[in-house]
Amino acid sequence: MDRYSLPHGAKGAEGEGFAISLSDDKIVFISRPRSESRQAEVAEKEKHYTFHTGPVSGVLDLHETTLDTDGQEQHRTLFALRRDDIPAILGAFAPMLQELFDLIRPLRLGWLKHNDIGIARGVNPVSDEDIAAVTRKHKRRLTLDTELYERNVFVPEYLEDVYDFPDGNFALFHRGRQIGIGFKHTVAGGDVRLSWIKLGDLLHFGKARQEKIVGAFVKAAISPERYGEYPFLRA
Repeated sequence: MDRYSLPHGAKGAEGEGFAISLSDDKIVFISRPRSESRQAEVAEKEKHYTFHTGPVSGVLDLHETTLDTDGQEQHRTLFALRRDDIPAILGAFAPMLQELFDLIRPLRLGWLKHNDIGIARGVNPVSDEDIAAVTRKHKRRLTLDTELYERNVFVPEYLEDVYDFPDGNFALFHRGRQIGIGFKHTVAGGDVRLSWIKLGDLLHFGKARQEKIVGAFVKAAISPERYGEYPFLRA
């Protein structure tokens, strides 16, 4: 299977106050000062967090890396989980997927007109094409370009123009506030299906199930008392 690659050949992403670097088997998160001077570069070396997928060890782990007074790296494991335990955890979440799909509603243009709801595409860039259109590469990482982002947002003159949108997501707005995410899907024969999900429902879904999801991973995690069984884990 081909590995996923970021647009522009980037090896990560960055934004205000953070940077993320990606490689084949790990993700590194760095909390950065706003300044892009030497201070930011030093901060990356002094403290960062690494999520390792453990393809060889069979253990996923999240650890913190800091520098001691001698400039030596010190690692502290924050979370660890056996890869073999993941299928059982995800299996327990299967009912949530149906609950999430149940939040998706059919979308009718007449309803949009009646409720004075507008649409726009490019507001929530998700596809590789949209991400590539609104970002540029800075020091091997993707960064959002405000000018490109604004240029990529398209507000159609008529609601019927949604049928000319590429398949994918678009935004629903009421009185200048985004209230939902719409989806356009072209089925066999060329027929177009429109649907949407209310942002309020999506946020409520996430909050209501966050504790259960976190609890399942914590319960299955390798306890610090067992780190001795895995030499690469350090309390």
